[in-house]
Amino acid sequence: MNLKTKAILFDFDLTLVDSSWGITHCLNLLATEQGLRPLSREEVLVTIGEPIAVAWERLWGHYDPRWVESYRERYRQEEISRVRPFPSTGPVLEALKEGGFRLGVVSNRGNAKLAVEGAGLGWAFEIVFGLEDVDRPKPAPDPLLKAMDSLGVDGEGVLYVGDTDIDMATAVAASVKGVGMTTGNFDRSGLIEAGAWTVLDDLAELCPLVGLPFPCGARL
Repeated sequence: MNLKTKAILFDFDLTLVDSSWGITHCLNLLATEQGLRPLSREEVLVTIGEPIAVAWERLWGHYDPRWVESYRERYRQEEISRVRPFPSTGPVLEALKEGGFRLGVVSNRGNAKLAVEGAGLGWAFEIVFGLEDVDRPKPAPDPLLKAMDSLGVDGEGVLYVGDTDIDMATAVAASVKGVGMTTGNFDRSGLIEAGAWTVLDDLAELCPLVGLPFPCGARL
């Protein structure tokens, strides 16, 4: 284990898993139900990682809380069933746990625990915090600060891995090192501009940062 890094916290969507196809599919089911315009995956990608109210207002120009109730009741389980971990995710998480690192998920997704379990990744994490676990979601530092407090670690011993400018801004606000992933909608320059300490193209590249053999048994 890298002596300084004690815990690694992760965003979920487009960091550990590709959820974009499932989210797009289910949002379009909701759009048909509510008489809203259909969405492309490219439009949806831009909003993944934002709180639902913010994302849906961007996509459709307005937001109705009743849509969330309908979505969760009718489509949430189908969305989760379509989530697929990236090829490196499982092997890397296993190697990190074996290496003694404490792992958690900090997401702006509502009921993040359900999604993490549905993706078959619940075994990896001590904590999973979602939108309902804090008063202020990312980019406020609250979710990361709460996670660090739960694990009993300070900012110097934490990495936060995420794919958006919101994730990197959250890391900066919480005084932890942000590791940007280009697996989402942001490229290297966009993540660096948002405050990333470093940027990776594949989760397996995390290994040498924390003193583990590259590429942690994952296939690049």
